[in-house]
Amino acid sequence: MDSSHAAEQTDSPRTAGQAARRLAILDAAKAVFFDEGYQLASMDRIAERAGTTKRTVYGYFPNKEALFAAVVEKGCAHVVEQLPGPGTLPADPREGLTLFVRASAGLMASPTCIQLERLIVAEAERHPRFGATLRQAFDAAEAKLADYLAACIAAGRLKPHDPALAARMLSNAIGQPTSLRSLLGSPTGPSPDETAGRAAEAAVALYLQAYAADRPG
Repeated sequence: MDSSHAAEQTDSPRTAGQAARRLAILDAAKAVFFDEGYQLASMDRIAERAGTTKRTVYGYFPNKEALFAAVVEKGCAHVVEQLPGPGTLPADPREGLTLFVRASAGLMASPTCIQLERLIVAEAERHPRFGATLRQAFDAAEAKLADYLAACIAAGRLKPHDPALAARMLSNAIGQPTSLRSLLGSPTGPSPDETAGRAAEAAVALYLQAYAADRPG
């Protein structure tokens, strides 16, 4: 494990061409992992999908585990980047929270997130680093929400309380149950996005009943 990680660390791209080639390999790897699963995916198939040689793939990633780890890291980072932060959310916490939790629920119910999470969960026991990356993504998303709540508290728009704990509560109420339901299969009836959106609004309403300030900030 340590030697693979050390080898991967030496493969950081040094030119624009290398960066583009590395991205193409990651995109091809994601497609192959999604199509065939982690266990059945081969470096030969990934190289073919990327339009390059297996030797080139190994030049960037020492083994399949390191390549999948990079796919997981890239996917998780992309999701966290799409979540709005304190600087982009509306000052009114009712509007800001609704926007954030709807965005979070929508992302967690997206087909790409569902497929990636299924792969991670399937391999998490054999490869704990994959699950650790997903947990870190949850933590990063919660941190964005906690920073926004802290800003609302400082501005007097929310009553004083623990923003980190509130962020965990809202995340647990919306994002992770949405993810779990999607992992277990799409139910009949309303789309996951629609159901998640309504649940998000209900969670925000309950939260604001407890913590909305008596007067606007």
